[in-house]
Amino acid sequence: MKALFSHSLPFFLAHGGSQTLIEALMRELASLGVQVEPVRWWDENQTGDIIHYVGRPTTTSIRLAHEKKFRVVMTDLLDQTASRSRPRLFLQRTAIRTVRTAARGLAGSFSWGVYKEIDAMVFAVEHEWAVAQYLFDAHPQRGHIIPHGLEDEALKQLATPAPEEDYLVSCATIHPRKNSLLLAQAARLAKVPIVFLGKPYSPDNDYFLRFNELADGQYVRYPGFVSEAEKYRYLRGARGFALLSQFESGCISVYEAAAAGLPLFLSDLPWAAKSYPQAKNLQLAKLRSVGQIASNLGQFYQAAHRRRETTFPVLSWREVARKYLRIYEKVLAH
Repeated sequence: MKALFSHSLPFFLAHGGSQTLIEALMRELASLGVQVEPVRWWDENQTGDIIHYVGRPTTTSIRLAHEKKFRVVMTDLLDQTASRSRPRLFLQRTAIRTVRTAARGLAGSFSWGVYKEIDAMVFAVEHEWAVAQYLFDAHPQRGHIIPHGLEDEALKQLATPAPEEDYLVSCATIHPRKNSLLLAQAARLAKVPIVFLGKPYSPDNDYFLRFNELADGQYVRYPGFVSEAEKYRYLRGARGFALLSQFESGCISVYEAAAAGLPLFLSDLPWAAKSYPQAKNLQLAKLRSVGQIASNLGQFYQAAHRRRETTFPVLSWREVARKYLRIYEKVLAH
């Protein structure tokens, strides 16, 4: 069996969860006996059995792949779409149906048809699969839920006991989507120490420069982008984890925090409110004002303590890869 991986955005332009997912799947699937390669767009002689897209491909890509006897699997990332309110989703659904009826040519340019034509689609969380069915009439028999995972060494390191220190931790790219500035402002207002771990897409980015101005070493602590070992040390020593993202798709940083047994302080948005139903210690914050967030953050910090058990179950990447392999075997059998 040979699987070809395709992703539309080069990793050198934007690091993040998609990169982690693809690298982990390619490595672990190879260890399970699957041949894996990235799609070589310049190589007309490349062969394989499955094309695995991370992110939505075009309908044309799927049809051409089927003509050449490839099976097509997609890991969809509906993070932004699935975090919209129910009224906005209803309006979007109505617009999609109107365009499909009145302007079929235009509808094709949005690639909504992939959800009916693709052989299998995978979502990290249940609510994104529900949104795909609601908005795009995704084929009800071809959707699968597979959460992200962590490295075996990460699971081991994050389970190790450590003395509790005096801070919360936030692991994320310093970017508006992550609301890093908002969380930093709330931390200073609430006088709650938070260690921010992550790097910007560019060190000259205006948002990052504004964030850096808030880093005071007391309530906004920014050691920068640290090694994996250092990240695990910060997570083990933290009292809790905080992230106020506008949207996520099975956030790997949240999985790391859960593996460490940390209570979670997350945005009161669908990506957090509906993604972790098994979480034992989750507080949701409405993103209305810095003052309200600061008040909630202060309350969270006072009660937050790391637990010995995971906040919710977390799989290893090997276990995740086995679930994908079963999907590959299923689509190839049909």
